[in-house]
Amino acid sequence: MKPSGEISHGEDRIETYNTLAEAREQFGENYDGLVFKLTRAQVEGLLQGKVVAFDIRGREYAGFLVVNGSAHA
Repeated sequence: MKPSGEISHGEDRIETYNTLAEAREQFGENYDGLVFKLTRAQVEGLLQGKVVAFDIRGREYAGFLVVNGSAHA
């Protein structure tokens, strides 16, 4: 059984776009289109294998970003 919240092909989508407007138009907003902004230091941390943890909706949910293939993925 796959761990809860693990993303795999065919269930959830993760795609890249050139702009936020393009992403909203082509990908769609689904139930609610949330925007998460990372600092350069956070992106650099991800590239170094670190995990970025963040709150969603005022601590109602938690999110975790990892680079696929890193030790923490």
